[in-house]
Amino acid sequence: MHLNWNLLGLAVWLIIIVAIVAVIFNIRKRHLKMIVVHKKRHSLSNSLLDIIEVGAILLAIGTMFYLTFLNKVSVKDTQRVYLTYEVKPLVMQTKDAQGFYVQAKEAQGKNIMQYYTYWVKGARFTVPGNNASISDGHQPISLNAKNYPWPHTEKYDKKYQYAYVMTMIARYKNNVTNGLGLHAGNVATDYSLIRVPSSTFVNIIK
Repeated sequence: MHLNWNLLGLAVWLIIIVAIVAVIFNIRKRHLKMIVVHKKRHSLSNSLLDIIEVGAILLAIGTMFYLTFLNKVSVKDTQRVYLTYEVKPLVMQTKDAQGFYVQAKEAQGKNIMQYYTYWVKGARFTVPGNNASISDGHQPISLNAKNYPWPHTEKYDKKYQYAYVMTMIARYKNNVTNGLGLHAGNVATDYSLIRVPSSTFVNIIK
């Protein structure tokens, strides 16, 4: 049976929720007992116990919050992620008798971001510039894409005549650390390297 370690993360969050309820009732019970039995509203031992219980809960919540939302992973961290690659040939488009494989467009707004649109057999994809880049025939791996590990492109250059898209997909491994953060099996990040014979095959839209 294949164990999904995300169940561990769910279990820990449920335990934390139950523990929060238990601590609230425990604190309330102790303080009521102190008032009724000992006729006191405060005591050093009770206050210390309150601090310990609340501190433990906050530590548990902080740890799980970090693992779930803030624990970023590098694509080079082989202990936590594994990489797969998809390669698809590009389909040429035409406009005013000019052929192109990729359309580059700047988004409107304060935070301007480049968007790339490319076509493969039976589908069209648009990806943001922070998850993709274009490389022409003279530069197999673009400068931005050099931050990621890539297989050798020579065989794909020959097979697809420098017109293809290679998408790297980094997925979280199914292990304890990723499971605690509820990431096991999920996509950590992806990046598309759009390969064209030359810059003349890019249609730029202002």
